[in-house]
Amino acid sequence: MLRDIRKNKIFNRRTFFVGAAQTTLTAALVARLSYLQLIKHEEYSIQSDSNRIKPMINPAPRGNVLDRFGVPLTRNKNNYRLLLYVENRTNIENLIDKLSQILDLTPQNKEVFFSKVKNSRRKSIISLMDNLSWDDLARVESNVHLLPGISIESGIIRYYPYPAETAHFLGYVSLPSEKEIDGNEQNLFMHPDFRIGKSGIERSFDEALRGKYGVKYVEVNAHEIPIRTLSMKPAVEGSRLHLTIDLRLQKFTTNRIKDDVASVVLMNVKTGEILSYASSPAFNPNNFVEGVLKEYWDELNSDPRKPLNNKPIAALYPPGSTFKLMVALAALEAGVSRNTKVHCNGRFQFGKRAFHCWRKEGHGTLDMVDAIKHSCNTYFFTIGNQIGYEKFTDMARRFGYGDKFDISLYGSKAGNVPSDEWKRKVFREPWVGGDTLNTAIGQGFVLATPLQMATITSRIANGGVPIKPYLVRNQNIFKQYDDLKDKPVVSKDYLDLIREGMNRVMNEAGGTAYSKRIDQKGFEMAGKTGTSQVVSKREDEMSSAEKAVNANQNHAIFVGFAPVHDPKYAVSVVVEHGKSGSAAAAPIGRDVLLEAQMLNKSKFFGN
Repeated sequence: MLRDIRKNKIFNRRTFFVGAAQTTLTAALVARLSYLQLIKHEEYSIQSDSNRIKPMINPAPRGNVLDRFGVPLTRNKNNYRLLLYVENRTNIENLIDKLSQILDLTPQNKEVFFSKVKNSRRKSIISLMDNLSWDDLARVESNVHLLPGISIESGIIRYYPYPAETAHFLGYVSLPSEKEIDGNEQNLFMHPDFRIGKSGIERSFDEALRGKYGVKYVEVNAHEIPIRTLSMKPAVEGSRLHLTIDLRLQKFTTNRIKDDVASVVLMNVKTGEILSYASSPAFNPNNFVEGVLKEYWDELNSDPRKPLNNKPIAALYPPGSTFKLMVALAALEAGVSRNTKVHCNGRFQFGKRAFHCWRKEGHGTLDMVDAIKHSCNTYFFTIGNQIGYEKFTDMARRFGYGDKFDISLYGSKAGNVPSDEWKRKVFREPWVGGDTLNTAIGQGFVLATPLQMATITSRIANGGVPIKPYLVRNQNIFKQYDDLKDKPVVSKDYLDLIREGMNRVMNEAGGTAYSKRIDQKGFEMAGKTGTSQVVSKREDEMSSAEKAVNANQNHAIFVGFAPVHDPKYAVSVVVEHGKSGSAAAAPIGRDVLLEAQMLNKSKFFGN
C-alpha cells in the first residue's frame, strides 16, 4: 500500500512537470503566434507580397518623327514576343533546344537565341523573338509546360514604314550595349522593350523621344513569370518631332537615284529647310531594331557602294567646276571686270608644265559669263593665278566651304579648304603655283560635302544671305532670312553675274548642260556642272569590288536652283563614278527641281 502511494506521488509529480512544460510551450507558441499575427503582420505581409507582387518598369512609347505635313515617318507597333525569364543559366542550352524543336528553328535562328543570351549577361529578362506569328504563338502556348522560364507577352517595337527613303537621316534604334547600360537607369535600359537611338535623328533626340517610363505591379508565379497585372502607373509617350522633309518629294528623289551610288540635297533657299535628303544605296533600319544579324552587317560593310555611309554630310568630294563660281566672285571683288577676256587654246602654260582645259581644242576668247557657261578651265587658271589662291579660298570659306553645318545629325564632316599652312602641316611641303591652279578648278586638295554644296548654292540663289540648313523645324527657320538679308556674303551685283552665267549653262545653246534643261515655261532652272577627279588605278591594281563600281571613273556633280528669276529651291547632286556632271548628275537635278516646283502648285508645299 505504502509503495503504491509513493508510485502515485512520483506519477503526479511527473505529470505536473510535463503539464507545466506543455503549458509553458503552449503559452510560448501562442505568444509567438500572437506576435507574428498581430505585431508583425504588416511587415510579413509586405514581405509576402514582395515575393508574389513585383514592380516592373514599363518603357514609354517612343515619340514619332513626322514629315513637314505631319505624315509619320516612324511608328510604334504592338507585337507578341517570346521572353526568357532567367533564374539561372545552367539549363539555357536544353531550353533553347526544346524551343528549336517546337518552332522548327533553323540553325541560324537558334544561334541568334544563344547570341542574345550571351550578350545579355546582366539581364533577368531576355527577348528571344519579336513579332511572333499566330502559328508560333500557338506552338509555344501549347508546350509552355515544357518550357520553364518562357513567357509570351505583348510589347511595342519601333517600325520604319519608309526604310529606303529615311534610313540616313532618321537613323535607327537598337538594344543598348553593355557600355551604354553602365551608369544609366539599369532597370530601364535592361528592359526587353527598351531601345536607344543609335544614329540619325533617333540618336540626336533620343532623350526627348524616349518619354517617361511608367511602372506596373504584376503578380508572379514561383518562377517569377508575370501572371496578371494588378495596377499600373502609365508611361508618358515621347515628344513628337517635326522635320522639314516632304515625304512626297523624298519618295521621288529616292526612287530617282535608286540605281546609282549618289546623293541629293534639296533646300528652300530662304528658310534653309531641307526638303529632300537622299543617299543611295540605303539600308533597312528595321533590321537593326532587334539587333542586327551578323550576315546582314557583313553584307553592308562589304558592299563597295557603302550603303551605311551618310553621303550628304559625311562623303567628301572635290567640288570640281562648281568651285569656279568662288573664283569668279573673288575676282570680281578683287576688281577684275566681268568683261575681262581670256583666250583659251586648250591649255595654260605655267612654267615648264601645261595645265589642260577639258576641251582639247579650246574655247577661244571668253569673258567671265561665257567662261561659266562653257566651264572653261583655262579662264579660271588665268584668273585664279592672277588674284592668288588666298582670295578665292577666303571667298569659299565665306560661302560655307569648310563649315560643319549642324543639322542635328552626328557624323557631319567639314571638308577642306586648303592653304599653305595646311599643306605644310599635312605634307610638310610649301604651297606651289600648281596647287593654286588645281584648286581654282575645284580639284586637288579642296573637298566638300553635298550638304555644303547645296547650302552654298542656296546662298548664291538668295542674293548672298548666309542662311543655315535645317532638318528639324523650329522658329529660327522662318526668321533667319529676314535677320540676315542686310548682311550678304558678297555684293548682290556680283551674284547677279554669277546667276546669269548659271542661267546660260542650262538655257543657252552651248551651255554645258543645255540639253538637260527644264523647257517648261516658268519652271526654268539655272545650274553648274562639275566633274570630280578620282585617282586612277591600273586595272591589275583594282579589287573586284572597285571594278564592280567602276572606281576609276570620275564623280559627276551638279548644283542648281529654280525657278531662274525667283529662286525658291537649290539642289546638289553627286553621282559617284558617274563620269560627267552634265550626263549623269544634271538630269537628276533637273527632275528633282521640276518635281519640287510642280508640288509647289499645292498651297501646302513649302509652308
